[in-house]
Amino acid sequence: MKTTVATFQVEYHRFLNPQGETVQELPQFAREPAKLVALYRAMVLARNFDAKCIALQRTGKLGTYASFLGQEAIAVGAASAMRAEDVLLPSYRESAMLLQRGVTMDELLCYWGGDERGNDFKTPRKDFPICITIGAQVVHAVGVAYAMKLRNERRVAVAVCGDGGTSKGDFYEGINAAGVWRLPMIMLINNN
Repeated sequence: MKTTVATFQVEYHRFLNPQGETVQELPQFAREPAKLVALYRAMVLARNFDAKCIALQRTGKLGTYASFLGQEAIAVGAASAMRAEDVLLPSYRESAMLLQRGVTMDELLCYWGGDERGNDFKTPRKDFPICITIGAQVVHAVGVAYAMKLRNERRVAVAVCGDGGTSKGDFYEGINAAGVWRLPMIMLINNN
């Protein structure tokens, strides 16, 4: 006897075809050229920052550095959708998100140069420092989101990890707890 235990559907949304032509009505923000230009500039800035950091690292002028080449759009888009009161819990490839959230290049260069004081962001003060341990930020986000829920705060915790982080126990423990407790948490997985 066969019994179906679950069925689900994954919706697919596309606004542009591979040629860059619209295939359905664009979201409201995408109809405002000034916002699109600002987002594009942020992506270009992030790409240039990343390229400079790679050059500095390869010439021995910067310590360990994790490139985010090719991830600028998701980082800038996600960070620009966050409100100031939301909390970002980044992994080590989220420099573009941090820049978009107001962290300065000086702070990031200080951190990647080996000085932990670079993680003491002047703004935004609620965001967490860069998490090097793969997947650990997911569990931290659960704690932050649980506190938000207990306090009845209207904000979210946004944890970010790469696809490799999804193979860690912390990731599964975190998303399971967030789901069971219905926490105000977003888990952004970047296929890097």
